[in-house]
Amino acid sequence: MSAVSNPHQGLTLMEVGIVVVISGIIAGMGIPHVLALLHGDEVQQGVDNIQLALQDAQKQAIRHAKSCTIVINPQPQLQGNGQADNIYVKDSEAHDGCLGSVERKIPAKATIESNFPNNEISFSFKGNTTSAGTILVKPKQGIGETKCLVMGVGLGIIRTGIVKPEEEDKANPKCEQLIEN
Repeated sequence: MSAVSNPHQGLTLMEVGIVVVISGIIAGMGIPHVLALLHGDEVQQGVDNIQLALQDAQKQAIRHAKSCTIVINPQPQLQGNGQADNIYVKDSEAHDGCLGSVERKIPAKATIESNFPNNEISFSFKGNTTSAGTILVKPKQGIGETKCLVMGVGLGIIRTGIVKPEEEDKANPKCEQLIEN
């Protein structure tokens, strides 16, 4: 007799157990990838916020014909409003308006490392910079890609990319440029 002809016949406990084990194995393989994607979004948002802050400061320096110095703070201090700002203007009195009115924060699930001197980037009234360096944005729990932002001296040209896992622990990790089709 087949299961179709006998409506009282169901699945055995062994069959249910096998399905549960296979489902558990598939879920166990997929969860780390889903977590990496979620942390990757936070890391990309951090890179985007830093890049926008640098571009904004450079534009404001040119627009208002004044110098702008901003600080990328890897360990943010709580401000008076109870918020922690990672990107801020060094001297808000002298450099007022360098970042516009938009708050610049790094997501909580991302950390940053910078090799800029004193973590400061300065733009002259022409938009030029004498700072060159790399900023790494890493996922806090170590799951996912480390992304990087490199700024050159002179015109302050900025490019972003990824850091391969074997390069992360080096003193000067290589930032691979992303090529999107």
